[in-house]
Amino acid sequence: MQHSFNWNAVAFFLDLTARNKFAREHDFAFCRVSGLEGFEEALAHLQSDTAFVCVSDISQGYTELNNTPHTRRVKTVFLAMRHAIDNMTARDRCMETMRELFRQFMSKLILEQTKLQENCIYLDPRISFQEIDRYFFSGCACAYFQIAVDTYTDLRFNEEEWNNE
Repeated sequence: MQHSFNWNAVAFFLDLTARNKFAREHDFAFCRVSGLEGFEEALAHLQSDTAFVCVSDISQGYTELNNTPHTRRVKTVFLAMRHAIDNMTARDRCMETMRELFRQFMSKLILEQTKLQENCIYLDPRISFQEIDRYFFSGCACAYFQIAVDTYTDLRFNEEEWNNE
C-alpha cells in the first residue's frame, strides 16, 4: 500500500491570501509559480499588481531510508512588493509588511500542522524566512520562506512490481 503526499501547499496559501485581512489590505495577489524562474515571470505583472504571494508548484526533497522511511518535500513561498526605485525607506516598509504577513500566515500554519499530523503528515517546526537583497529586482522588495513536509513512505519490497529475469 503506497502512502502518498497529499498536502496541497498551493491551495492552502491561495486560501490564506484570499482570507487574510492584512493581505487584502495591502493588495497581495496570489499566483502559482514553478520555481524562481516562474517567480520572475510573476514580477512582470507588477505593473498591474503591487504585491504577490507566489507558491511554487514544484518541490525539492529526499527519501529517508532509516527505521521509519519517509519522504521530505520542501515547498517555497515567495513574497514580493513593489516600491519606488532607490527609495530604501519604502523598501523597508515593504519588508516590514512582508514580515508581518509571514507572521500571520505562520499563526494559521500552526493550526494546519495539528490537522496534518492526524494524517501522518508532519511539518518541520523550523520554517526558514529569507529576505532577498535589494539588487534582486529593482523597485521590488522580495522574500521567501520554505516549509518542509514529511510523510511516511512505504518502502517494503513488493515482488509484483518487478520482472523476474
